[in-house]
Amino acid sequence: MLEQLRYVNHLGEVIEFGKKGLFANSNDLRDYEWTYDSDRSRAENFRKGVVPKTIPVVISAESKKKCIDLKNRLYEVCEKDIIAEQKGKLYIGDYYLECYVYSSAKSNYLDTGTTINISLKVVADRSKWIKKESFIFMHDDSFNVDGKGYEYGYDYDYSLLGIHVASLNVEDICDCDFTLKICGSAICPAVYIDGHLYNVNCMIDSDEQLIIDTKESTISLIDSDGKIQNMFMYRNKESNIFMPLSPGRHIVAWNSDIDLYFTIIHERGEPAWI
Repeated sequence: MLEQLRYVNHLGEVIEFGKKGLFANSNDLRDYEWTYDSDRSRAENFRKGVVPKTIPVVISAESKKKCIDLKNRLYEVCEKDIIAEQKGKLYIGDYYLECYVYSSAKSNYLDTGTTINISLKVVADRSKWIKKESFIFMHDDSFNVDGKGYEYGYDYDYSLLGIHVASLNVEDICDCDFTLKICGSAICPAVYIDGHLYNVNCMIDSDEQLIIDTKESTISLIDSDGKIQNMFMYRNKESNIFMPLSPGRHIVAWNSDIDLYFTIIHERGEPAWI
């Protein structure tokens, strides 16, 4: 069985392996290794540095022209990232590795005009495979909370916080960063996750978006023209607005007539096997 890989450069151009004459064989993409310090009695300070990987690739085309087109496109899509010094994304299933294709070694290209073996090498700053999972919570004008009759037993009376309540499940083995996009007209939008407050002291118009990014520790207000305003200084400083989410089910409550768009960022040392 051949690998079903996909490489997407920073411009959104796609190379698909496993179809149309371009194939990837077994490789070390799923392999990982931690570096650690040792004082002879214990291992500690586990970390990963810059990581190179190798992908054996075979082009087997139906014609000489098709083979030439595939070789040129493979080079050009990957090389654009190197020239711009902007990482591409290598996908296995829903997970991707941010990386550069920095080496391409060829063999057997003189055997026929329709085949070639290529050894691609990629390098990643962080050996993290990433998957992004989306959750959307829309406000409902007809829904009123009275603090009773919830499907689950809550530890907090959310009727004191707002009229909208939802459940968000994080399936992972460690804490996850996330982005939260808030849309809709609101003054000082506030979102509670298990009672923890995510709040920005600002006003959002109906055509604007407020985005909280816990990984990058940024808060941005984007208007209808795409202009971005830094709202970091307006965050509620009494509560950590960049606190990630732990594994498990969370109760989300929010005020005002706003809609919430969560993107949970899952990170693994190897992509999940499917």
